[in-house]
Amino acid sequence: KLKKAGALVYATDEQLADTAALESYVMRILPEELRWGVEDSIINGLGSGQPLGILQSNAVVSIAKETGQAASTVVAENISKMWARLWSPSKRNAIWLINQDVQPQLDQLSFAVGTGGQLVYMPPGGLSGSPYGTLKGRPVIEHESCATLGTVGDIILVDPTEYQMIEKGGIESASSIHVRFTQGEQVFRFTWRVDGQPAW
Repeated sequence: KLKKAGALVYATDEQLADTAALESYVMRILPEELRWGVEDSIINGLGSGQPLGILQSNAVVSIAKETGQAASTVVAENISKMWARLWSPSKRNAIWLINQDVQPQLDQLSFAVGTGGQLVYMPPGGLSGSPYGTLKGRPVIEHESCATLGTVGDIILVDPTEYQMIEKGGIESASSIHVRFTQGEQVFRFTWRVDGQPAW
């Protein structure tokens, strides 16, 4: 069932008159914030009045740290075990979502090979290269809704095609001078009818 995500901003008549760019700023930033709220729900949402998040799915598999692995670290074996547990048909569509504080750990990942090593994480390449780093050939995307390093959800391996989302009409905006007319304020309203849940 579609749910309504919404955001309101109040601005005084004086603010709108004195700040030429305020209205265009609000019209640009609020839809971005609304999208972020829905994206956060797609990862963490509890499903009550919001989309049900990936981390609430019955299909979540958590990989334990290695014996002797220091807290708040990532080792190559963690990545290999996550990849091994992913449903095989999903490997062609999978993406890695990470919190940005995981990035320094990925930069240091390698498998020992003789006296050298082999990189596990491939950082994005120059002007002609990929815009994303990769693990196991799949894109690594930073998202602030992922948990901090060392917490469940700091690295998420997911097939986004296995998340079912519905929306109707996209983000709609409206403004009114009537809601708080006696206070001399105008209100900007943004709504998005949307819902989603893991297919599993």
